[in-house]
Amino acid sequence: MTYLARLGAPVRGFLEFLGDQAHLVLRTLRRALRLRLGQLGVVAGQTKLQIRFTGLDALWLVSGTALLLGAVTLIQAFSQLSGLGAEHYIGVLMVLIILRELGPLLTAVLVIGRSSTAIAAELGAMQLNGEVDALAVHGIDPYQYLLLPRWVGVLISLFVLVVFFDTAALAGGFLVAKLKYAVTFGFYMDSVRQTLSNRDFAATLLKILCFSGVITFHACHFGLRIRRSQTEIPQAVTKTVVSALVAVFALDGLLAALFYF
Repeated sequence: MTYLARLGAPVRGFLEFLGDQAHLVLRTLRRALRLRLGQLGVVAGQTKLQIRFTGLDALWLVSGTALLLGAVTLIQAFSQLSGLGAEHYIGVLMVLIILRELGPLLTAVLVIGRSSTAIAAELGAMQLNGEVDALAVHGIDPYQYLLLPRWVGVLISLFVLVVFFDTAALAGGFLVAKLKYAVTFGFYMDSVRQTLSNRDFAATLLKILCFSGVITFHACHFGLRIRRSQTEIPQAVTKTVVSALVAVFALDGLLAALFYF
């Protein structure tokens, strides 16, 4: 029985974690539907702050990373496919490697490193200082004021960052293709468009929706569970990053199998 208890403890903990995540999501959605007109301005203000931190402040980091990634992808591809007409596979390579997979995935990883850690630390500090309880005492719903703006802000930011990531990656790939094979911009974009499909757009949008929820609610879960001391904040941040990364990679594999298997 002791062995079975030890074996079942991680499973029970995982199921409790999933239950807590579902609780946060459902409560946040329910509170969003109860927003009054007078509250929209406050929520919008908090959402703008989240968009600025998660989206605007990370724009150069994401674009620079994507530019290098697009260039390196085609450099490696050309080195392996030299003599086999590599220029004819440019569109296929960019769509399969960058637009379908690495664009949403690496953008989510960068956002986890920047924003989910900040959300967990901020909410943890607010919890320790009694600010979350103070909001409730003053009639301000924490789900509406804290969780909803962060979710919407991360969702909008992630969408914009993925667009910039894909654009910068395509630009980096074009520079390499231009220098290596003197490929024209028209030929390059036609090659990409011929490979790209509506299913790719649908898969990317679904990934953005799922990843934004994972990033936000994992951070909120661990941040709001802090109770005793400041030393719990670094632990919560670490748990947020590890948990969110595992969830994002698992979801990416699941959605890839769902759309392309």
